[in-house]
Amino acid sequence: MGFNLPEIHQATLPGGMKLLGVEYDRVPWMSLTFMAKRGAETDPPDKPGVADWAAELLTLGTARRTQLQLAEDIESRGAALNARSGWDATLVNLEGLSEDFPELMATMAEVVQTPGFAEDEFALLAERRRAELVHQQDDPREMANIRYLRLFFGNSPYGHVVPGELRSLDNIGVADLREFYRREFTPATSTLVVVGMEAFDRVKEEAARLWGNWTGGGPASPPYIAAPARLSAPGIYLLDRPDLTQSEIRVGHLGMPRAHPDYFPLKLVNYILGEGGFSSRLMARIRSDLGFTYGIRSSFSCRRAPGPFMVSTFTPAANTAQVVDEIRAVITEVHQNGVTAQELAEAQSYYVGHFPLGLETSRGIARQMMSIDLYDL
Repeated sequence: MGFNLPEIHQATLPGGMKLLGVEYDRVPWMSLTFMAKRGAETDPPDKPGVADWAAELLTLGTARRTQLQLAEDIESRGAALNARSGWDATLVNLEGLSEDFPELMATMAEVVQTPGFAEDEFALLAERRRAELVHQQDDPREMANIRYLRLFFGNSPYGHVVPGELRSLDNIGVADLREFYRREFTPATSTLVVVGMEAFDRVKEEAARLWGNWTGGGPASPPYIAAPARLSAPGIYLLDRPDLTQSEIRVGHLGMPRAHPDYFPLKLVNYILGEGGFSSRLMARIRSDLGFTYGIRSSFSCRRAPGPFMVSTFTPAANTAQVVDEIRAVITEVHQNGVTAQELAEAQSYYVGHFPLGLETSRGIARQMMSIDLYDL
């Protein structure tokens, strides 16, 4: 069965912002995504969460409309607005019917260019985040992830979780969010991605009209591209929680950046090691053969700078040491002896079959375009 990649159109707007578009006519739907190419890696060391909080606050009112007015207008069109920050980028996404494209583009421009950053909305946002972070303290899985990142990366830009941490929540004020926006939302390091049932010539015309005079702030923070100068010493670290009957286990080391030429070969090997579900080596050994866990997986978090490689699982506390030993043994075996031809063929078959599925929606297409643009692929 043949598969044709959609044509990607590209333009530079008068203000310097990049515009990417795909004409996607399978459904009458539009996906608009603004991408500022800086994210949680720019958070101040004592204020993790600033970028992600700023992203959410963008959706809670503009200089012209309150949160309620904005939400009512968007919902009346059957559209959806959301924003989040991640590593390397902050995204604002607006989706709706293609017949509402002019209104969608105007709303996106209003949200990004003229945010309200209202004090009352910030107070409500901080209250919600506090409740989420308090609840997180009772989730061993989340706490394991948080502590792993802190231990592994220390105070480097990747040494915290994107949503923030309870211990430093009170350090964040609305002024910090405004400063992140002022610094990082600038045409020079931003891209607007539009996918849907609309001709690119019209998309370009509307974008030039609504975005051409936007100057934004800046200069943006320098991109974080280097590996940390210092990582924690290799070893076994214990977060003692005697009240728990199960252990959450994280094993890993420094990975590689997304733009590394070996990204796809490593993706195949990782599928065989621990990403491929029941067909993976880790699942076969530690769940199927030994019965020590219900689930185990390995993953590479490939970013602009080298991110972490991590194996994550859980097991009854009495099995902890043996599970750690088995994980290390499986990784060593793959490292020293490689994989079989059959394993490689199965991994290739999975990704060849899975890749087109990610391009079946306007959002899926936009996601691939943003990755290409963000990491200069």
